[in-house]
Amino acid sequence: MREISTSIYTFADLRKYDCLYVDKTRYIYQLLRAAKGQFFCARPRRFGKSLTVSTLKAVFQGKREMFEGLFLSGTDYAWPVHPVIHIDFGRYDCSTVALMEQSLQMELRYTAKEYGVEAGGESAAVMFGDLIRKLHEKYACGVVLLIDEYDKPIIGHVEDAGDAEAFRRALESFYQIIKGAEALLRFVFLTGVTKFAKVSIFSKLNNLTDISMSVDYATMFGYTQEELEQSFSEHLEALSRQERRSGTGRGMTMGELLSEVKFWYDGFCFADESETVYNPVSIGKFFYNNGVFQNYWFETGTPTFLLRLLLGKNMFLTDMVEASMSVDSLATFNLVDLSGHNVPFERAVQLLFQTGYLTLDHLLDMGKLRSFALRFPNFEVRSSFEVGLLTTYERFSEPDTYAVKLFRAAMSGATALIIDYLREFFAGLSYDIQVKQEKYHQSIVYTIFRMCGMEMQTEVTTNIGRIDGVLDTDGHLYIIEFKLDKSAAEAVWQIDTQKYAEKYIRPAREKGQMVHALGINFSYEQGVRNITDWQEEILGE
Repeated sequence: MREISTSIYTFADLRKYDCLYVDKTRYIYQLLRAAKGQFFCARPRRFGKSLTVSTLKAVFQGKREMFEGLFLSGTDYAWPVHPVIHIDFGRYDCSTVALMEQSLQMELRYTAKEYGVEAGGESAAVMFGDLIRKLHEKYACGVVLLIDEYDKPIIGHVEDAGDAEAFRRALESFYQIIKGAEALLRFVFLTGVTKFAKVSIFSKLNNLTDISMSVDYATMFGYTQEELEQSFSEHLEALSRQERRSGTGRGMTMGELLSEVKFWYDGFCFADESETVYNPVSIGKFFYNNGVFQNYWFETGTPTFLLRLLLGKNMFLTDMVEASMSVDSLATFNLVDLSGHNVPFERAVQLLFQTGYLTLDHLLDMGKLRSFALRFPNFEVRSSFEVGLLTTYERFSEPDTYAVKLFRAAMSGATALIIDYLREFFAGLSYDIQVKQEKYHQSIVYTIFRMCGMEMQTEVTTNIGRIDGVLDTDGHLYIIEFKLDKSAAEAVWQIDTQKYAEKYIRPAREKGQMVHALGINFSYEQGVRNITDWQEEILGE
């Protein structure tokens, strides 16, 4: 049984130490078939972009022995050797433009020394162009450019408009060298989290082919269901044979295990009607930790700038349920647009898609305009988003403890305790992120219950109205109406007069549930900003 590594991210090391490697070289072969090629692919973090870049590097270095037993070794590829310039912004100090420039120059000098040439010039851009030319002259063949995480310098400074623009200008000067050197290049491959805007950094790269949403490359990153079951078969079987333990895949039947793994970690989709894929890092950590089901996505680092951006736009978890995005909007996306305070709602949705918090669901019927409905990929990512959003709202010292207390209160029907815990949360909210909207308070309550592992529906339609929220626990069902600067009595009166409970009474009685009509009133008045009163009726007794 091959070892699963969660700390090795280069192809050469995975093969050297005989670690498990899911064969993706058929996609490499597709890219190599063109005599010349310039490609770009955007994928969320921790999706194997760096591993793919290192695989391409080994291919162009002619290291055929590393590919024994893989798809590429059985093709007609001739394995010519080319000089490779490998630039990985993830490894550089990009805290300032000057330090990024210094890091690039050091990388270019190192590459030049490795190939026995000298790269002249006072700037990284000039050195880049000179290195390409000298490598082409010395080796009499096309140069290969592999650039990983091209957008990291801007993402790291996206909250500061001035810094973001300074990095954008510096990178544009660097990347425009590629345009002038096209005749000297054999292959170009760039990766990043965000798609570029054609009017920004990559405006000079006319021949760059974007494969980010190409159906031919939709499963190039991540694991398909077939790849999971075949490549990890021994690990799956080992878990299934172990003694059953709660919270893990141990001791489950194979069907139960595959179903639970899919629920937690599958669901990413990058092209219309394409097969979904698993996040490779989450799967690796799941098996490495002996089948413990937990949130590994959140552990890899939720971008705090993204969560703060959503709060600034008053975007709530409920907004994500009906989110959509046009394909054309991606072609105009510019990271610098996210700086400042006037970020369009559409830009925030695009960023959620590109960072992996939302993924493609289905193509919407909108005539000639191609737009996609979006969704959370899986339980793990949704949970990451919920926990991240709540901890940004309220700086919990112990969010897990709070979640357990609220969960127990709701499961036991202790409505007064539920209200106390909600008041505790709202009391800790920062003044500058609060909004005078009923939907704001409704969405936060919804997010709190979701974070605590409970199912709550919002905006539930009936034949004569719309219920603000329905919280369904094992023994209790809460029909909730929210009010802002009114009264809880008015909220309960609305539940009664609009007959919100009619469709729930009989099913709840059959399940042995108690049905609560719960009215909650918030006040936005200065010095209050919390729940002022609540009222409850027990229905159907």
